[in-house]
Amino acid sequence: MEILEVPIEEEVKQSYIDYAMSVIVGRAIPDVRDGLKPVQRRILYAMHDMGLTPDKGFVKSARIVGAVLGHFHPHGDQAVYETLVRMAQDFVMNYPLIIGQGNFGSIDGDPPAAMRYTEAKLSKYAVLMLEDIDKDTVDFVPNFDGSTLEPTVLPSKFPNLLCNGASGIAVGLATSIPPHNLKEVCTALIELAKNPDIDTKEIMRYIKGPDFPTGGVVENYDELIEFYEKGRGQVRIRAKAHVEKLSGGREQIVITEIPYQVNKAELIKRMAELVREGKLKEISDIRDESDKEGLRIVVELKRDADGSKVLEKLYKYTQLRKNFPINFVVLINGEPKQVGIKTLLYEFFRHRLEVIHRRSKYYLKKAEERLHIVKGLLIALAHLDQVIQDIKSSKDTQEAKEKLIKKYSLTEAQANAVLDLRLQRLTSLERQKLEEEEKELLEKIEYYTRLVESEEEKIKVFIEEMSNLSESFPAVRRTFVEGVGGEQRTGSITVVVFSDGKVMPLTEIEEGEVVNILDVPFDDGLFMVSNRGRVYWVAGLQALQGSKVSFKEPEERLVGAFVRSQAADRLLLATSEGYVKKIPLVDFEYKAQGTNIIKLTEDQGDVVKVLQSPEEGDLLIFTKMGKILRFPVAEISPATIGSKGVVGIKLDRGDKVVGMRVIRGEKFLLIITEKGTVQKMVSEYVPRKSRGSKGLSILTRERLVDILPLGEGQFLDLMLITQEGSVFYDRVREEELPLNKAQKRWDGKIVKVVIK
Repeated sequence: MEILEVPIEEEVKQSYIDYAMSVIVGRAIPDVRDGLKPVQRRILYAMHDMGLTPDKGFVKSARIVGAVLGHFHPHGDQAVYETLVRMAQDFVMNYPLIIGQGNFGSIDGDPPAAMRYTEAKLSKYAVLMLEDIDKDTVDFVPNFDGSTLEPTVLPSKFPNLLCNGASGIAVGLATSIPPHNLKEVCTALIELAKNPDIDTKEIMRYIKGPDFPTGGVVENYDELIEFYEKGRGQVRIRAKAHVEKLSGGREQIVITEIPYQVNKAELIKRMAELVREGKLKEISDIRDESDKEGLRIVVELKRDADGSKVLEKLYKYTQLRKNFPINFVVLINGEPKQVGIKTLLYEFFRHRLEVIHRRSKYYLKKAEERLHIVKGLLIALAHLDQVIQDIKSSKDTQEAKEKLIKKYSLTEAQANAVLDLRLQRLTSLERQKLEEEEKELLEKIEYYTRLVESEEEKIKVFIEEMSNLSESFPAVRRTFVEGVGGEQRTGSITVVVFSDGKVMPLTEIEEGEVVNILDVPFDDGLFMVSNRGRVYWVAGLQALQGSKVSFKEPEERLVGAFVRSQAADRLLLATSEGYVKKIPLVDFEYKAQGTNIIKLTEDQGDVVKVLQSPEEGDLLIFTKMGKILRFPVAEISPATIGSKGVVGIKLDRGDKVVGMRVIRGEKFLLIITEKGTVQKMVSEYVPRKSRGSKGLSILTRERLVDILPLGEGQFLDLMLITQEGSVFYDRVREEELPLNKAQKRWDGKIVKVVIK
């Protein structure tokens, strides 16, 4: 055996480089195409092999870990399980790739239960990443023992790298990619596909900045463009918190979102230490009121303490404000590189074009193979009697096959298909089906050939995929980015509140049932009431970049919304079964999300309308069958949270309350029906009665949608929503409407009217 002498310096250097590259490629740095490290990719592929799709049942995590270790990743079981857990934690990943059942840890740093106790399956986002993997879209290599194959990368229709982010420490380098918003990333990818010369500044028009699963506020937007260009820098993020005024002049600080990767329990512990050390003498108590609906930390202050100043101290001394590193280090063609955000987007775009190309080649080949068989079957059917005779006269299958090949110029594959043909396929109807199939296959071959040969056609498919992805998985931004488009922390924004809980800027309006359109100051609160009598709220800054209510019940939806500073001191609620309730706002504002403000029983139905209650005026309650009752608002006494309320109107059997309005001296009422007609009537035609009485019948044929008080010579700007989802905008002027005469004004079945 020959012994080679190598200087120790060179051997150490080469060994170190080999080890470093092994760690970089095999463990720590994600692939730019699917955003996954090898162990993550192997877990998802193993679960795909096991058939653990979202529509199937859960299986024990230990079984998944065993499959990963046995087939793809012969390392420590605990390391595999920790990776699986991380992919299921919604406070770590914006769009979890795994759905977990059981204890998967918490934002307080609690560890997950052992793998024998927890269960898991793939999420809808993971399914997108694995879509078309069986259509020759990616390369496969032998696993560690050569017993099976594993993918080198996933097809990944879902842009995982930017949407979920990545972090890892290798030898000599590290990666830290913050998570981003799916809708923004899809939009940026579409724009990149349309214009490959797009620069980082233009990309940042679509991707506003990081979007962390734990929310928070990004403070240094002006620096982000430079950081995203270079692929290196720091995001400065702070918690979302506000100061609440309590009775007796005291204040308290409520924290509803904390920076990404901050341990909530350790954060509260640090606050308590600062109180003991005397740095935060103004604090009298700290409570963690978080539940499954959301995070809520309450910091109670002493009587003379200034809440704003204490909050600034908390930002200074605790992790309520922290820096998150940006370090876009990824594997491109197997090599670690530090790149900007445009390269991250472009490499994903290139990967998807390659997947579309290979998938199209696969479908093209399958279509050509099938067309070949169909043509053979049609030849056989055209000479059916002779073919049957040739087969009957053959001594065995081989002879029959040879006759078919020689006599009818069929290939071996076509001859086998003819011999496999069942008798029921010999009818004229089956021949017609084969001719139709031949026509469809020719069209498919033409389409897939065009896709394979044309870059433009592949780009069109990519744009369509990203558009569908953005529409199919609407993603409301969680993290507010200060300074986007020049917005400051003062001012206001016009938002649209939807019944499904979305709150969106008017400029980004989506389809859906609109509850209200209103201006929200950044330093104020937007309050929303659901049909189940619960109150939810978002801060004005959250409304600026979109938010979504987390309902407590599956069938819950919003029915009303108002801005706190613009609201009266009391709120009026009406239920479908005729109950009304007046609630002082001070009793429930800024309490825990989903606080019940009316105790709904089965005989009350759902909340159907929410209004701000004036001190004077009359309340109009109206029903779907056209009954209307008018009585003084003063007849409803203020009630406490959780009480039942009082009977507002007595209903006929089968009738329901559809709404209510307050009238304060307006001369006319506009009656709007579901058939799109409007009628003006004198308001005095509806006499005042006592609360709890039966209403006056004003409609007999059409169902009532809304009644709007209108003064003489005034106009109303209306938005009307139809059952099909169409929206009409109309300005209704009092003097243009004839008195007591129904006028057909809108097409479609009107279901809701909003005064703009």
